[in-house]
Amino acid sequence: MIEFISDEDCQKAVDYLAASVKDFAKWRARMKFLESHRKSVRAAEILRASGKTIAENTQRGEASTAYKNILIEYHEAVYEYELINAYRHAAETKIEVWRTISSSNRKGNI
Repeated sequence: MIEFISDEDCQKAVDYLAASVKDFAKWRARMKFLESHRKSVRAAEILRASGKTIAENTQRGEASTAYKNILIEYHEAVYEYELINAYRHAAETKIEVWRTISSSNRKGNI
């Protein structure tokens, strides 16, 4: 019987998926919130700008410290979400490979 992924490896992947649920949800929620909040901050900064044209106000608003700060927060949230999402995807893939190998072993195909 060939074993590419051990039962222990599969169990670790399952455990990781279970343990990472709250962090996954937290970072996804943070990312979604900041997507909307970023638009609100941008709009507020554009309205606060004292340029002569809408284009000038838009540039000033997007160059503001408040808008830059929200972009940094948004970047961090997206990074953390994508990182945990990638780890979760890797764990799910490992489980699927283990299932396929286990099924093949039971059928005697490997």
